[in-house]
Amino acid sequence: MDTRLLSETLARVSGPGFIIKTEVHSSSDYDTSVVFNDPSKKPSWSIVESGVIDTQWAIVRAQRDNKLLSCDWTRLDDVPIDPVKKTEWETYRQELRDITDQPDPFNINWPTPPE
Repeated sequence: MDTRLLSETLARVSGPGFIIKTEVHSSSDYDTSVVFNDPSKKPSWSIVESGVIDTQWAIVRAQRDNKLLSCDWTRLDDVPIDPVKKTEWETYRQELRDITDQPDPFNINWPTPPE
């Protein structure tokens, strides 16, 4: 798990007062590698993992939105695009909108834009 993302999630969920000693990839890593000044404030691994996943989905949606914005021009009526290319762009844009149907926000299979 990305340490920066973990740190941001922990700060959001529990506030300051913790140290991440090494990378965290599992519940047992979390138990041994994340130390809180006040142990009673340490959230459960499931809460942290859920928060990290939610944050990663937000990152994916932002990336998707930027990709959609970069090809908004293909939707304009006065842009001379071959009908076949227009269909390719429509398919690409739909694939971008469907990106959140993928199961893992850390391993997104991004569609390739038309040439």
